[in-house]
Amino acid sequence: MTENSEQTIFSNSYGTITTKRVTYFRKKGWFSGGSREDVPLKQVVSVRYDTKRHIFVGLFFLFLGLVFVSSGNGVAILIGIVFILWGILNLWGGQLVDVVTTGGTNNLMVGLPWDKEAEEFVRALRGQLFSE
Repeated sequence: MTENSEQTIFSNSYGTITTKRVTYFRKKGWFSGGSREDVPLKQVVSVRYDTKRHIFVGLFFLFLGLVFVSSGNGVAILIGIVFILWGILNLWGGQLVDVVTTGGTNNLMVGLPWDKEAEEFVRALRGQLFSE
């Protein structure tokens, strides 16, 4: 095998990790796909996995939803249920991946709460970073 050959180590919806570079989707969110970022592995300083929660937003929508549901109006009950679900989703939180490059830029990606691919992506990237 030549030194110039590049092999894919890991790939999922968060990005692709090869023997030479990492490709991920910068500013990926719940409703946006983000923009593709292609960075050599030598320029990646660290990667972090966390859960991003919006406590006050979640409590606000939960309370607002309960107010709408208790009104008794059919349309208001439907709106209230949507607000309650949105509040629960914000309280549950999303999976956050933060890739820091040598330029000092933080590239955040946020996934849905039940999405376990974020943790797998971070584990694979850490394995590739610290294997060298």
